[in-house]
Amino acid sequence: MTLAPTVALAAASLVACSKDPPAPPAPAVAISVPAAGSGAHSRKREDRHDPAAAPALSLAVVVDGATATWPKAAFDKVAQFAGNTKASDGEAREVWSLRDLAHTLVGPAARVTAVTGDGGTQSIDRAAWDDTARTPLLHTTRRGTLKFRWADAHGAWLDTEIKDVTRIELAR
Repeated sequence: MTLAPTVALAAASLVACSKDPPAPPAPAVAISVPAAGSGAHSRKREDRHDPAAAPALSLAVVVDGATATWPKAAFDKVAQFAGNTKASDGEAREVWSLRDLAHTLVGPAARVTAVTGDGGTQSIDRAAWDDTARTPLLHTTRRGTLKFRWADAHGAWLDTEIKDVTRIELAR
């Protein structure tokens, strides 16, 4: 009777030895870690340092309730703004007076009543539109979008009013 435990132990050993060998460990993956003090993790990403995108200008316009689109060819019909045409980083931008765009593309009495983009819609009342001390501007960005802002009487840009302009409304 002492053989039974020995036979069971031998059978268990035989089963354990007949298993496939374990798979080799997976190769190690190299991870690049910036050197201490390099500032690689602390730098903020600035899109203004990316290569400039070719502006594909297209703007939805509503004139007295009728919807249309101004493509790049429409913008090319209008002389660019003669004042400051450089962004804060010194890079040149395409800049148009909204008054010139409205008068050339819609008619001499046309005026922009609202500008829509990122952040909502901004109305432009008659007094602001007629104020000769300020010029309403549209200009291209590095990303190929449009921004709306005003320029003072000397052509210096004031703060951005609407980013990523997608639509303007006009009245005749």
